[in-house]
Amino acid sequence: MGELTRKKIDIYDRCEAFSCRVLEMLDEVTEEFRTRPIISQMIRSATSVTANMMEASEAQSDKDFIHKLSIALKEAKETLYWIRVLKSRRLLKLSAIDKVFTEGQEIVKILAAIKGKVMARVPSG
Repeated sequence: MGELTRKKIDIYDRCEAFSCRVLEMLDEVTEEFRTRPIISQMIRSATSVTANMMEASEAQSDKDFIHKLSIALKEAKETLYWIRVLKSRRLLKLSAIDKVFTEGQEIVKILAAIKGKVMARVPSG
């Protein structure tokens, strides 16, 4: 159980660090009419990843955990979409975007794997 707990703490910390990196990256985007909605959406989705993971950590049941984790996963995927928009519009240095994007992809894979494992042990119905 100790190893499982450590993995859970690591993913929570990693999601929080990802959210903070996205916010730091957005500090470099010039805010103007065309970028304001992108910045706003990215802030919402990136911070929602961590917020939903924190809610998942206090889930009342496996189904509740899956629900909160699913929201975190969707928000992580949405954040990746907005990062791709920034990249395609060349609104930031590519090296900065690529690092954050890669971390986001890894988080999506981890969250999907956790969701799959928990769903496999929860009876459907």
